[in-house]
Amino acid sequence: MQNLDVIFKRLPKLMMGFILIAIGTNIMKASKLGLNSWGAFNEGLTVITGISFGRINQMIGIAVLIIAIFIKIYPGIGTILNMYFIGLFIDIVDSLTFIGIPEDMPTRLIYLFVGLFIFHLGGYMYMSCELGCGPRDSLMIGLIKITGKPVSYIRTIIEATVLVLGILLGGTFGIGTIVNTFLGGPLLGAIYKFFKFDPKKINQINLFSLNKQSA
Repeated sequence: MQNLDVIFKRLPKLMMGFILIAIGTNIMKASKLGLNSWGAFNEGLTVITGISFGRINQMIGIAVLIIAIFIKIYPGIGTILNMYFIGLFIDIVDSLTFIGIPEDMPTRLIYLFVGLFIFHLGGYMYMSCELGCGPRDSLMIGLIKITGKPVSYIRTIIEATVLVLGILLGGTFGIGTIVNTFLGGPLLGAIYKFFKFDPKKINQINLFSLNKQSA
């Protein structure tokens, strides 16, 4: 039952990471300079289907999770909670309208960079709990382990690919999208380095190891 004790102790930090991701996403969206690549992809699907931004986020998460499992990155409790709560928190933060919409370009640029930082800080925070990576981060970790390439490289490749798909679907495209795509990976790598977090050495508690211990 030791794993269960660890999970409950780390849940508050995990949820705070999700909240930061949701806040960062909405701040970047409010800048109207273009979402991150996954946001552009989600928005494109929202335009086509009429499904809410947060709900689309959840649905894409399931699809990416399946791909991650095929490359042997298995889900944990954090993965499941990620798929539900980030989308929920995105919609809640959006409905509260406390972020506001900036009018002048300098403020919009501040929104963009602050949102980008908060987003990736939240990503580090929840991943450092080692309770299972979210679908997109699971894919990233899997590719890092397979290729041996640094997070800045792998993240940028993934973001650029998703961005192209998002643009084709009609998602928001702007200077912010470019900044997110090509600065996000290096920024995430810098945050990992600052906190001395190596994604290649992550030892997460996945659902299969939890079941074995319980048995």
